Amino acid sequence: MENASRALIIAGGMLIAMLIVGLLVFGYTQIRTSQQAQADEEEVQQLADFNQRFEAYNRTTVRGYQLVSLGNLVYDTNIRYGDYQGYEDVVVEVAGLTNIYDSSSSPNEQVNLVDFVQGTYDGLNSNQKNAVKQAYFQCDDVEYGASGRVTHMIFSKVNVVN
Repeated sequence: MENASRALIIAGGMLIAMLIVGLLVFGYTQIRTSQQAQADEEEVQQLADFNQRFEAYNRTTVRGYQLVSLGNLVYDTNIRYGDYQGYEDVVVEVAGLTNIYDSSSSPNEQVNLVDFVQGTYDGLNSNQKNAVKQAYFQCDDVEYGASGRVTHMIFSKVNVVN
């Protein structure tokens, strides 16, 4: 009888130990799932914040000075994120930009906006810079990469009647 009583106590202790281990595993799984969901939510928010900075220019009327700001934003963003694995550089192309200050260029010539802002724009005289700043453009297309980030934007010059 004494052995049976001791066996029941040992079995009860084992059962309680298994319940405690099961609860610990369940709790760990819940915490891990919660942390993963939080990390996923944070990643989605970062993606939305990243895209929002560029999508602000996805309009039918964008002034030239805003394009200059966009060019600087793209340049800074590509420098900041360029070292991250899987990051695709943002490319912005503008048609008709050079035709504003150089009438001999084609009105449909595509110009890389970063190259223009970081190079050509600084060499323009004040009248040419003002002409670029006052011009109107429209966003024709926005493309997203495999990561869901904006990777390519296309603008074209438009004529606005006042």
